This record gives sequence, C-alpha cells and structure tokens, in this order.
Amino acid sequence: TEPVMQRSLIHAAILVLNLSLATAAWAAPGDVRKTFDLPCKYPAGLASDGASLYVVDWREPKIYRLSADDGSAQQTWPAPTLKPRGLAYGGGRLYISDDHNGSIYALDPQTGIVEDTFAAPDKQAAGLAYADGVLFVLERKTKTIYKVTPDDGTILATCPVPDRQCEALGWDGKYLWTANRVRNEIYMLEPESGAVLNILDAPGPYVAGLAFINGQLWADDFQTRKLYQVATDDEPYYRLSEPRQERCEFYWALYNYGPGDIRDLTVNLAVPSDLVNQQILSAPAYSRPPVQTRPDKWGQQCALFECGTVPPGEKAVISYAADVRLSALRYFILPEKCGTLADIPAEIKTAYAVDDPQRLGVESRYIKDLAAKIVAEEQNPYWIARKVYDYLAEHLEYEMVGGWDNPEVVLKRGKGSCSEYTFAFIALCRAAGLPARYQGSVVVRGDDASVDEAFHRWAQVYLPNYGWVPVDADKGDAPSPVDRARGFGELANRFLITTHGGGDSEYLKWGYNSYAHYKMTGYCKVEEDNIGIWEPLAPAEAQPQPSSAGSGAKE
Repeated sequence: TEPVMQRSLIHAAILVLNLSLATAAWAAPGDVRKTFDLPCKYPAGLASDGASLYVVDWREPKIYRLSADDGSAQQTWPAPTLKPRGLAYGGGRLYISDDHNGSIYALDPQTGIVEDTFAAPDKQAAGLAYADGVLFVLERKTKTIYKVTPDDGTILATCPVPDRQCEALGWDGKYLWTANRVRNEIYMLEPESGAVLNILDAPGPYVAGLAFINGQLWADDFQTRKLYQVATDDEPYYRLSEPRQERCEFYWALYNYGPGDIRDLTVNLAVPSDLVNQQILSAPAYSRPPVQTRPDKWGQQCALFECGTVPPGEKAVISYAADVRLSALRYFILPEKCGTLADIPAEIKTAYAVDDPQRLGVESRYIKDLAAKIVAEEQNPYWIARKVYDYLAEHLEYEMVGGWDNPEVVLKRGKGSCSEYTFAFIALCRAAGLPARYQGSVVVRGDDASVDEAFHRWAQVYLPNYGWVPVDADKGDAPSPVDRARGFGELANRFLITTHGGGDSEYLKWGYNSYAHYKMTGYCKVEEDNIGIWEPLAPAEAQPQPSSAGSGAKE
C-alpha cells in the first residue's frame, strides 16, 4: 500500500501544478476554436463532404457550400423543398429533409438535380446524418433516431433520442452526435443503443446542425447565425465550469445521555485536499488542535483527536472550517483511447482490485457470476465500467437510508443508498478485473447557504490513459439517456470531497468524513451528530478563478 499512497500524493501534486500552469493553449471539450458569420439568415442542417461544409437555410430556402477556412459561401443551390431542415452528405449526394411535408430528398450537388425522394419514418425529420452507406434520421415527433436505407427509407434499426429537445444530427465516422437546444448541450452517442457517452457545452443557444471535417466538430446556430468549430480533441482531459467559492464548516459531536461514562473517545476527521475540481483556499481551522495528522494506507490525510472521557449529560465537539473553491467537473472519454486492462499499473490493481469478503464479496459466487454475465467478453475498461453502471441503473432503485449492506444483499434486494450503489459498483468492477475505489463528501444542499446532514459517496474507476474517473452509480437511475449519462465521468460543483479510499482504512474504516471509536462503562445512550454547514464567501474573501481547460493530468 505504500507505493499507492506515494502515487496518490504525486498525482495530487501534478494536478495542482497543471492547474496552475493551464493556459489558453489547452482547449477543453466544448471550447470554441473558430467562429464565422454565416451567409444565411436562418441556418438549419449542416453537412460535410470531408473538405467543405454545407448549410441549408430554413426560410429562403437555399443550400450553401462553405469554406472551412473562413465560412464564406463558395456555391449555392435552391433547396428542393420549401421548409428544408436536416442536411447530410454521403455517397456523392446531399440529403435534405422537410419536417413539414415529411419527405427526404437526395440531391446531386454536381447537377443540383433531385435523384430520389422518399418519406421520412414519422414525417418530422429534424436531423440527418450519413454513415457508411446508411442514413440516420432524427424524428422530432416520436423522439426516435431511425437507421434507414438512403434510397427508399426502409427502416433498419432504431434508438431513442437522448432528450426530447434534441434536433441536430451528425456523424464523426464512429459515433453519432446530436444537440439539445434547450439545455444548450451537444451529445456523443453510441449509434446502436443511443447511449450518451459524452456531453459538451454547446457554442450557442440553438445549435441547428452538426458536421465533421477530419475529426473536427462544426456546429451552426440558428439564433446567433454563426458557424463554430468546437474542440473535441481525443486527449484524456476534462472540463471545469461553474466555479463557486464557499466556507464549509464540518461539525462533529457526540452526546452522552448516560447513565454510564463514555471512555477513551478518539475521533478521526478526513482532511480535504486540493483536487482537479476543488481547491482549498484556507487550511482547515479546527476547534481544537489535533493530536496529529497522518495519511492512512490509501494516502488519505486524517486528523486524530483524543477526547478521553465524556461523562453522562455532556458532549464532545470537534469542528473545522475551510474556504474552498468547487467547480463542476466533466470528463470527455473516448472508449477507443482507454487502453486495455493490461495497461493498468500493477500497484493500482494490487490495491484496488482485491476483495473484502464482508464488505464487497468480490470472490463470492454470486458476484463473480453476475459480473461475468454483465461484462461477458468485453475487454475495454470503459465498456466494462459502463456496462456495470448501466446494469445498476436498470436493476437498483435509490433509497435514502443509512445502511451499507453487502453488495450481494443490495443487488438481491433491488434497492439501496448511495453508499450501497457505490459498494455494488466497486464489487462488480473488481470482479471483472477493473480497479475501483470511492470518494466521500460534504454536499451543498440547494442554496449557497445550506446544511448537509446526509452527505454523499460515489465510486471512482481507473481507466488507462484517463486515471481515476468519478462514477456516481445512483445517478444512472434516470428516465432519459442523457440524464442517465450524467453520473459517469461528471461531478457537480456542490461536493467538498473529503475522503478517497479503497475501504477498511485504519483510521476511517469503511466510512468517510469522520470516524469515532469509544468504550462505555455500563449502559450509555449515545447520539453522534455530523453536519456540514455552508455559507458563500463574500466578494472580498473570494480568490481569482483558475482556467477551465483541462490539461490531461490524471488523479
């Protein structure tokens, strides 16, 4: 475990260094690289032939061929319909949809002649994408993406639209892309299932078309009437956004109602540290000095307090306050860039892919068989983790209870708390050979000034070339594909992460935030209290914000 602790400390130092050195040279996912004014007033669908871009004007109606160098119009054609909407290029043809008359037109851009016309599957085709001899059609009415033949529209397969407000559609050679005009987001989809793999911030308020040239994402916007090139580099990085600066007080208390004595009371508090998405602006100020602060076997710093005897009718109190900056974190992960199980460092496997028979049961027949069923022949670390994540979303129901039951019990019961989701995810990943651990936090509950009495825990999975990636398994229990995806590789800006570990810490056991141990003389009615109290920092107390671009450093 010592190399694991050292590695964790080194990674933390690298993260802080990279954060301080980040400059505009790093383009975070969703950053705009180029912006051009469009020659049309009402841009809708966007397409590419690999060299030039094509945009269709919804109102004129007209099709423009654009230069990818400056966005200027190189050629124009009259559109074959009065309300052109979707646009795609493939097989030497431009495909144009009309979401009013329900038709799709195949136009030869060399002649401007329409060579084929067929009905869209549900008459409201808002987005089109051409991929390897087939046409994908996003239907606005049924919220379905259809895979059809490009000559007559025969339906080959379907998948759900990630969210009801999605309209645009694009293809990068491997994945489908769509845009949400209400949430102002762009989604990368697995084309067979429609699963959302990545989420980007949209460059404008109403993205109407998406296209790719040499792996570069282009988007046009109906409202701003501009053309954007959006960063989607295939490097292992992340995006930070929505920074907030708060003061967090963590309050721990033990009440002894007697009639006996509490004796030899010791308390360990997890000490929060700088991470890629959080900076500790002021070191924790304790209500009383700790006896010592030292790392556990996972590298988690813990402050030890020795409180001695607590007589009946009295209480012991320990607290700390820290000023922090918290940012929303979103990873952009390409499964094919994830490496293999063999690429995972040996010390990570040794520490975080092992069993604890009581807490995890990784080697139990039930967990091993279930993991084998879920993962099957999959060897890609991303898809192993994603399959486990999706399985839990489909088979568990969130229940806000305090128990941390064994994963086998939880999986058979079909419901559990955030900790139980986390332990189930960790157990199944480890059974599949994929290292996993957990993080614990104090949570901003709604308002900037708020009180947290429930806290939160989630898992982290180790993905080669990406490092430790957050996976909040209970967030996968959501109705839409895009909301289901938000628990994988994404954290909101409301978590002060206090704890990371693999379990059975010598100071925190299997808990997080704090752990207390004591003895009793006779019967004692004991109540332990843990509270997080939040208040926003005044402007004079706040510090400058860091860059939002991720450099690819791994935690």
